[in-house]
Amino acid sequence: MDLTPFLAQLRADHALATSQLQGQRLALCLGSRLMITAAVGAMPHPLRIVAAATDAAAALALLAEHHPDLLLVSDALEQGCGVELARQVKQLHPSTRVLLMITRSGERARVATAIAAGCEAVLRADALGTGAELMALRTICLGGTVVDRELQAECGRARSLAALLSPRELQVLQRVLHGESNLEIARLLFLSVDTVKSHMSRAVQKLQARDRTHAAVKGLQLGLLEWP
Repeated sequence: MDLTPFLAQLRADHALATSQLQGQRLALCLGSRLMITAAVGAMPHPLRIVAAATDAAAALALLAEHHPDLLLVSDALEQGCGVELARQVKQLHPSTRVLLMITRSGERARVATAIAAGCEAVLRADALGTGAELMALRTICLGGTVVDRELQAECGRARSLAALLSPRELQVLQRVLHGESNLEIARLLFLSVDTVKSHMSRAVQKLQARDRTHAAVKGLQLGLLEWP
């Protein structure tokens, strides 16, 4: 696709975003030095980067010290979970506006949790360096919210599937990811083996999976389950 005709508008958007970010203080918590380097290179000069970290614990300490206006965080970190970090930040520092970058398909369903916790923006990580994150920061500085449409649609699909599966069916599938047999699951959940088999059969059918392992993998891919 030829984007040449849009270059002038892109430059204008970048200039507008830059002017409206004047004086804002930004903290970065991204999963690698490479991502931080890319983010620093993409940010305009008026936006002050006051802190950077690659793990959740360090980020929380830096936020308490620097009190930034904005936090750019990725879901995958060297240590800790960026989605959980975003939730904690909104609890501890509610005035800090959070832009969450999603890198892993297994985190899709947790996007809804981050939004519910108060994250002002959620984007896919492959948008980093394209200018999308800059426009998102500008939008949330003005009091708006930004959620990537594809992520929003995936979250909707995941919620729909989660609504189809009962809490017990999700529990049983989660235990499959731990490599446990039906007997072991029955003991852990205080159920009969036949009941476990019934829950498993319904979950396999609802997810249109081949077998219990395939159902657990699909649940993980859809973000219904968490990697143990």
